[in-house]
Amino acid sequence: MPVDNNMPHGNHFASNGPRPGSAGSSANGNRHTPAPDTTEAFMMASRSGRTAKPAPAQPVANPGAGASMGGQSSYHQQSNTYQQQERAYATATHGGSAYGTAQASSTGSAYSADGGSNPKKGKGKIIGLVVGLVILAIVAFGGTTGFFLYKDAKDLQAQAGTLISEVKSMKDYLKEGEGEQLNATAGTVAEQISSMRKTVNGPAWTIASFIPVYGNDIKLVRGMMEQADILAQDAMLPACAQLEDFKLGNLLTDGAVNIEMLKGLITTIQDVEPVVVSSIDAIDALPEPHIGKIKSLMDKVTGPMDTAKGALKQVNGILPLLPQMLGADGPRNYLITAENNSEIRACGGFIGSLGVMNVDNGKISLGDFEGTLRSSNGPKPQITITDEEMTLFQPYEPTMNFISGDAYFTPDFPKGASNVSTLWSLEHGGQHIDGVVALDPVFLQYLLQLCGGVTAADGTVVDGSNAANELLSGSYWRYPEGGDAQDAVFASVASGAFDQLLGGLGEVGFTNLFKVIKRGGDEGRLLMWMANEAEENAVVQMGFGGTLNADPTKPQAGVFVNNYSYSKLDWYLNLDAVKGEGVKNADGTVSYPMTVTLTNEMSAADAAALPAYIAAHNGTADAPTQEMLRTLLYAPAGGTITDVVTSSGSMKEATHNGLQVYYQDVRLMPGESFQVTYTVTVSAEAAEELDVRVTPTAQHARKGEIGDILADAE
Repeated sequence: MPVDNNMPHGNHFASNGPRPGSAGSSANGNRHTPAPDTTEAFMMASRSGRTAKPAPAQPVANPGAGASMGGQSSYHQQSNTYQQQERAYATATHGGSAYGTAQASSTGSAYSADGGSNPKKGKGKIIGLVVGLVILAIVAFGGTTGFFLYKDAKDLQAQAGTLISEVKSMKDYLKEGEGEQLNATAGTVAEQISSMRKTVNGPAWTIASFIPVYGNDIKLVRGMMEQADILAQDAMLPACAQLEDFKLGNLLTDGAVNIEMLKGLITTIQDVEPVVVSSIDAIDALPEPHIGKIKSLMDKVTGPMDTAKGALKQVNGILPLLPQMLGADGPRNYLITAENNSEIRACGGFIGSLGVMNVDNGKISLGDFEGTLRSSNGPKPQITITDEEMTLFQPYEPTMNFISGDAYFTPDFPKGASNVSTLWSLEHGGQHIDGVVALDPVFLQYLLQLCGGVTAADGTVVDGSNAANELLSGSYWRYPEGGDAQDAVFASVASGAFDQLLGGLGEVGFTNLFKVIKRGGDEGRLLMWMANEAEENAVVQMGFGGTLNADPTKPQAGVFVNNYSYSKLDWYLNLDAVKGEGVKNADGTVSYPMTVTLTNEMSAADAAALPAYIAAHNGTADAPTQEMLRTLLYAPAGGTITDVVTSSGSMKEATHNGLQVYYQDVRLMPGESFQVTYTVTVSAEAAEELDVRVTPTAQHARKGEIGDILADAE
């Protein structure tokens, strides 16, 4: 960690507080105290010690009261002074002579408590001399310590800058497969870190670590260097040795994952994970810093460290399963479902197109995408709809058991994915499906930022700046009747993006890829379900499961919306869910105020020229521009929803998978809003703050607020 220029240095023996009889004290015994996060706070003591005239300590009735360093510390200082004076007096009576000129204080010697005459005045001079020499020695030693501490800090800061540059070059060597350079640089980095650790373990730093308050900053720096050394020796060097023949670009070539290379990478990550996690835990346990710049640096470091720790644990849950998921033990079929946020569903959107991705021993191929899948002979008895699901998701008629587009009416993604998997198999000669992946055009836009744009069937360039706009709105305005031309745009963009990603994955870097995938999972734009139980558990642990959380210790509330106007109007939908501060209740539960607002943001100009394909097709709609939405509020496991107040109408109460649910049908004309406020109370068992899962919309893409999601990625 780079060392701060404001690292404390100076006389660590000097006190910031008043000392009886010392120079520089005010009438009330107080000194000027510099700001606690400045170097001045450390240098003050050394400066004051060099300019003040030493004076003998005065005996007090209560050594702890009003002492400069508080209580015991001051008492011990005075006791040591008495001992020094006694030794000096003894020396003088055995022939010692007085060389100094120090004067006794006006209250008399420490040995004449009654204020009477002091026998052998010369001995008092010796006492004053010895005390003065002791103080001067302390000042000199402390000042020297401060000099070395300052010099070390500057040297460490320079070394840290060099280290950052070398670590960045290591990333390039890994990417380019330059194993010899990678290992050589790793060795240099490890040596420098060891040298830095040796520096901060030197005598000056050891002494400085005993400074009240600020000593914690020294201990923190030393602890950081210790862990950095451990990480370098026990994680970085072994990992680089294992990856000497590894090149990121060779992990995926010609549309295939190199399974053997992947296994080697998995072994490396599994080997270093315990070391990394242990070091992060040790750093978390270090003292809190007090120096401003060190605190600022630690704030910047601890966040990424905790993220890395969580990511490693998540990744290590799925890493051992990756080879089999990529067809190492036999071919796999994954159903890719493209959601359309313009026709909102609880999990994200209506499934507008879908197709199968086959993976066989790492070789990846994508079949043709089809439009919305409908059962050829009506509802499928193999797909069941429970009474709870009928109440909450099927207000008009059952559709979830024969139309793929409606599978995600339920926020329980595993149930919806299993249903669409069954429907696909029944309509495709019993083709086995090993898993389902759901993604939306906003996530596709993230991916295209990563791997570059594609050209749609009609010549439109779709890239990381416009994918969501083109697929969720633009194409509907260009092809107002929908049909084959529009389907061709969707299919060509999906397959083109897939080919682009596979072809360029080795160049984009796994740091950026992980960043994009994680953001997709966090926002609910990338969801996965696996038929294999172990793989499904790993997917859920990774945060891509889209499950209804049944764990009261990790409370999660839900805010979901479904479209029943059978339209593409939800491009204009704003869905805003705001959670307030939690309040601890007497029974150990915590209550959170919630506010949910839905708004139809369609402009008057768009409303006047709206293509028929976008408009509402539900015969009960009051106008073609009217959104017909069902809002669903889910309580966390073991928790409740209370105090429900709506801006119009009233909500009904139901249950789903053991969770309390409030729901209401809402109609919104352009410019209209609906708002509901309520209280979510989590179980007393909750070990974490309430999380809120919300249906992902297209509102940020519509407003142009996505931006460059890779801007801060390494």
